[in-house]
Amino acid sequence: MKRARFVVLGSGAASPAPERALPAHYFEYEGVGALLDCGEGTQFQLMKAKISFSRIKVVFVSHLHGDHVLGLPGLLQTMAMASRRDELLVIGPKGLKDFLLSSFELTYFYPPYPIKVVEVLRDAEITYRNLKLKVFPVNHTVPAFGVSVETASKRKVRADVLEREGLPKRLWGRLQRGEDVVWEGRVFKYEDFTFEGERIKVVYSGDTAPCERLVEEAEGADLLVHEATFTKELKEEAHDRGHSTAEDAATAAARAGVKQLLMVHFSARYKDLRRHLEEARRVFPRSYAAEDLTKVVILK
Repeated sequence: MKRARFVVLGSGAASPAPERALPAHYFEYEGVGALLDCGEGTQFQLMKAKISFSRIKVVFVSHLHGDHVLGLPGLLQTMAMASRRDELLVIGPKGLKDFLLSSFELTYFYPPYPIKVVEVLRDAEITYRNLKLKVFPVNHTVPAFGVSVETASKRKVRADVLEREGLPKRLWGRLQRGEDVVWEGRVFKYEDFTFEGERIKVVYSGDTAPCERLVEEAEGADLLVHEATFTKELKEEAHDRGHSTAEDAATAAARAGVKQLLMVHFSARYKDLRRHLEEARRVFPRSYAAEDLTKVVILK
């Protein structure tokens, strides 16, 4: 059985609030962790969640507004003080590399471990070990991206069919690896005798107003993590500022046919999220409002 976990480290938006940390989220599968955004204070939230910094192999920055990125230089320095030596992959919009290099130079930081920065201009698909990250543009006031994180899946053999066809078991592994097999003059095509195992798919919106591309990329996801900065009476303000309402998030979830919606990025003006939940559940019943350190475990 596959098991992944998603942890909301910071459920707030741009303005600080005592009860909500700034945006940051963590996805982990088979020991490989991906940090999705890194607002100020993310290090403290990681410690509260008992997530080792060394488990973070990939960092995704949705856009360069401060509430999503200003925690990253400090985290990278703490990783160095913890004697990190593993490469860290950092993915984000154009300008992220200059931002990091400037912060390193001005704070006299010389990373003792490799940091690979991949800047995305439009779309990108990046595979890191057992994770496939698909980065796509969303609808915000600055260049901004969402991301689909999908677990790798090994092909599985159709054992009953292969036994009936008489192919020796010693050759099944080649089919699993995507190779065709020739045996006793017959070609066994891997696509005819294997099938894709189930994948776990989580999609994170970053900051966005309603976005058709996000709906497309979220199709069938196990979990959609979608910003819901405002409730619908502030819909016009939300859209003007490149944000979504709870109703917008639920509409995206319903259209994409996801299994669950987890709303995040709540404006500091909201102390109670009951209106967000009521608004969302009228459209998509499996809607939830995150608190800091909310954890979702996905099993398949």
